[in-house]
Amino acid sequence: MEKNEKFANRPPDPATDAPQLPTSAPTTPPEIASVAAGPNIGFKVFQNTIAQLGGKGGSVLISAATSILLARYLGRERLGEYGAIYAYLSIYSWLVTFSLDQILARDVSQRRSEASALLHTGSVIACFFAFAAGIIAPLAAPLFGYSGPLRWLIAIAAVDLLIMPPFKMPGIIFQVDMRQWYAVGIGFVRQVLWLIAVALLVFGNAAFYKVIIARTLCGVIEAAVTIYFIYRPGFLDGPRTFLKNEAGRMMRDAFPLVLSNLAVNIYHRIDQVMLHKMSGDKVLGPYVIAVQLTELFSTLPVALMSSLFPVLALYAHDDAKFRRYLSESYRFLLVVAFAACALVTPVAHPFIELVYGQQFSATADLLIVLIWSEVPIFFGVALGNALVAKGLQKYFPASTIAGALVNVGINLVVIPRYGALGASWATVVSYSLAGIFFFLVFSELRPYVLTGLRISVIPFLLALGITFGLRVLPWAFWWKLLIAAIVYPLGAWAFGVIRQQDIQYARQILESNFNFLRASRRR
Repeated sequence: MEKNEKFANRPPDPATDAPQLPTSAPTTPPEIASVAAGPNIGFKVFQNTIAQLGGKGGSVLISAATSILLARYLGRERLGEYGAIYAYLSIYSWLVTFSLDQILARDVSQRRSEASALLHTGSVIACFFAFAAGIIAPLAAPLFGYSGPLRWLIAIAAVDLLIMPPFKMPGIIFQVDMRQWYAVGIGFVRQVLWLIAVALLVFGNAAFYKVIIARTLCGVIEAAVTIYFIYRPGFLDGPRTFLKNEAGRMMRDAFPLVLSNLAVNIYHRIDQVMLHKMSGDKVLGPYVIAVQLTELFSTLPVALMSSLFPVLALYAHDDAKFRRYLSESYRFLLVVAFAACALVTPVAHPFIELVYGQQFSATADLLIVLIWSEVPIFFGVALGNALVAKGLQKYFPASTIAGALVNVGINLVVIPRYGALGASWATVVSYSLAGIFFFLVFSELRPYVLTGLRISVIPFLLALGITFGLRVLPWAFWWKLLIAAIVYPLGAWAFGVIRQQDIQYARQILESNFNFLRASRRR
């Protein structure tokens, strides 16, 4: 009764209109215990999203500081080599976990009592593929223009990017149990260690190879800390047994994601590999900075959808609730994505020259183009999680393979003539095709895509109008930034993209969060 009275006057949940579980629901069934703990699902999703954003927001700042230190220390050419090494290894990340992450998150959300065995099975499978990737990557490196010392640096960096991920896979339980502050905290500690390491390397004027070794050591420490927390009492208490029958089923379910992620990794990173080989590392250096800065924005959709995915998986067969959750995810993410497009344009040039120095001034024009690639990424994260929750991942490979082919094809044409700027436009076009428009081909998926497209119309027009409008104004950049910061939210409010009930709901959840935490401390 106390809990019901406490939330009796709360505004309606804009995602479900029924934020609390019905009184007739079982108290703690395994299938919903991990997502229904606390006052309501909206509260839990919000709590975990805020935890992720808070921790990852700090990580973003630290990552940005680290990026600035590295850029100023390494210079354009060395930074290009650094980016080329990790871009090349990222191409193999599809093989590292055999794309089992989302399959395991879905299965464990629905079968929490078997979590230990399921995650152990997935990790064993992933280890096999991870070690294969760790061997193949250095061996194949000369084919992509990585020879001599770069080949050995790739072998060292592969320990972090390719070997360690399977050992961290049981950390999926943090996501399923909506206690993601563990993963966020561990990630934050890694970023702090990496910043300290870079600062010491810069202070000691260390050789380039020591940068790669230091980053790898940070990755090993992160994996060790993750394993320590995973196997503490209260997370994975069941038997860690290998489930042969489940292993086959997991690999069958994951196979479409494997093909999809292979293509995704190609069109996400092949541009840097191609610039390294076709234009040289001096051209690649500014592009690496632009990519790093745009990818900082990807923290938000990953944080929200990581928190919401267990709920989408739970309600995959309740179409009304599923669609409402998906619609609200689209609306929130796309408003933010287009806001980034509107706000980055006026500040790109002064920011880059102030923070990174004149030698990276070319980064500003690349950033203005690349920031638009975040829109299909935000859209695709929401849509992709929804489709996996629905068991529709079989459609991914066709879309991502098309995106990869388009990306490589455009880059082959534009890089020799336009260099990094051409690669930036190729990224925007291929991301939009693979993340949004290709899914319209499939009638079963078309309603989910059209929902997002309808929601995106107003914020897209606002961002586009602001971007082109500011280009013709001869004012200082701070006036342009102020105009963009005022016009965009006012326009979104006027056209109903941002609603009064959103603000009321957010305020109520913040208050509920505070009261819930205060009551927990008293107990």
